[in-house]
Amino acid sequence: MAELVNQFAWSWSRHQTFYECARKLYWQYYGSWGGWDDDAAPDARTAYQLKHIQSLSMLVGRTFHAVVSDMLHNRSAEPTSVPVGQMQLDMERRLRKKLDESRRRDWKRYGRPNRYTNIFEDYYGSGVDDATRERAIDELRACVDGFAATQIGQRAFRVPRERMLFIDEDDFDKKRVTRNGIVVYASPDLVVRDATGGVHIVDWKTGKEGKASIEQLAAYGLFVAERFGEPVERMTAYLVYARSGRVEPHADLAPGSRLALARMDTYVSDVRGRLTNVDLNLAGDRERFPMTSDLRLCARCKFRELCGRMDQPAVAPTGDDDLDP
Repeated sequence: MAELVNQFAWSWSRHQTFYECARKLYWQYYGSWGGWDDDAAPDARTAYQLKHIQSLSMLVGRTFHAVVSDMLHNRSAEPTSVPVGQMQLDMERRLRKKLDESRRRDWKRYGRPNRYTNIFEDYYGSGVDDATRERAIDELRACVDGFAATQIGQRAFRVPRERMLFIDEDDFDKKRVTRNGIVVYASPDLVVRDATGGVHIVDWKTGKEGKASIEQLAAYGLFVAERFGEPVERMTAYLVYARSGRVEPHADLAPGSRLALARMDTYVSDVRGRLTNVDLNLAGDRERFPMTSDLRLCARCKFRELCGRMDQPAVAPTGDDDLDP
């Protein structure tokens, strides 16, 4: 087996994490590295366990994305309708299974935090009760109904299969490109080429509707440009809010892509300036990655235990934005 290498990389979620709290980025990508080994240092082992925590809201989003991805990967080459009933059934089964894993603390029992679910509310709170569980399942059903009512959702099951350039993948290698010597991770939910050669990037959202991050969409555009050689000027991105069925189009990603590139350059400079060995991507001094002074962020951070910031009551993170690598 090839030796694992902690490679320096940029993604929109890494960028957001670093500028929210540098220490959080440290624990996620540096302090947790090697924490899976039996002889790992205690902090590394704990960080590796904690990095896999997700809130119920995030689990709902990931369950929705995973089932939609599976359905699109396995759809017929012929046009078909959205398989609403099957999607809802699969999502409910997956969600119940993962909630049971977390409640039983299987991640700890089997020593595999990367394989078994650990819910923020179970770890830091009083747990996910039965009523909350049923509301989460109802939310997934509503998201499928909303998704199926959109033209984007319907077209995803009708467009000729050969025009589907990219469907959200589990394989990290397929989410990776290299730009100017820097590894870039991105995970658009769907990329389709239309009959005239235009490219459409789709991002499903299960959380609350909010202000679109044009630079995040443009980062997807940069990924598609590198992966498929398509100019960003010919790309249109769509935010699909699954629950409400609202679709928000954003044409011409070129201006946003310039901003995204500038942000990437800033991130590369800022993070590498804190490393103790840039060539090996080593962060040997965690104090170079200071903790945020905003304790409200600590209340919803999965690493709060390691940082000794347990005084305030935990608040489970909401939304489904924690999906990029």
